[in-house]
Amino acid sequence: MSNSLATSHCLSPPLAKLERRGRFSSEARKAFLAMPYQRQAIETRTDIVREGERTRGCSFIESGTVSRSKLLPSGGRQIVSFHIAGDLVDLQSALLIVADHTLRTHEPSFVVKVSERAILKVAEDFPEIGRSFWFDTMVDASIFREWSLNLGRRSARERTGHLLLELGYKSEAAGLSPRSEYRLPMTQLDLADALGLTVVHVCRSLKWLREMGLLHLDRTRVVIPDWDALAHFAQFQPLYLHPEGPRALAS
Repeated sequence: MSNSLATSHCLSPPLAKLERRGRFSSEARKAFLAMPYQRQAIETRTDIVREGERTRGCSFIESGTVSRSKLLPSGGRQIVSFHIAGDLVDLQSALLIVADHTLRTHEPSFVVKVSERAILKVAEDFPEIGRSFWFDTMVDASIFREWSLNLGRRSARERTGHLLLELGYKSEAAGLSPRSEYRLPMTQLDLADALGLTVVHVCRSLKWLREMGLLHLDRTRVVIPDWDALAHFAQFQPLYLHPEGPRALAS
């Protein structure tokens, strides 16, 4: 495979995500796809970036599932977000010198690394790309706010349902699967660390959701038979994911 074809293939998922929020000019698109990169195959439960380490480039997910997490000195872990194909999971490393959280895979994944210099250069040369990067970080911040609400004010059953709805919604938006039926490579321990619960409490919450007919979970497959019913129960509104896209520039 030629380098141009490989570049197009590897950087197509993040480009597609950015362009769902506003089309780029042909010149901007070519510049994005022409960025030099390193494509890495990473095994399950492998750190891409470790908290406290010096950052080296930005990570885009070509395929697989990755989480961001914070660690306590005692070893306790709090997962603060999950990310799937197309996500610019490490965009902040273009400006931040030291990583303040850990990135870890939850299944075999392909990650594309682009240098911070290349990211800053393409954002400077093509303002529509820089604006899309900025919007992406704003959506990340919105998701963090919603997760804070989820952990602080929703019940264990509600927050469990809310997280599973978010994952389904994002999977459909990325063109990976229907929102009501998708793969879940995370373990119950991973879910517990994301929801601020014990594994036992997660198990009980999932069991209750199944018994209420709101959810089917078969190992790594989630089925939501009535999306609206679970969304009503879990108080899920996709507003915080900002599917409307960024504000249009005044003509």
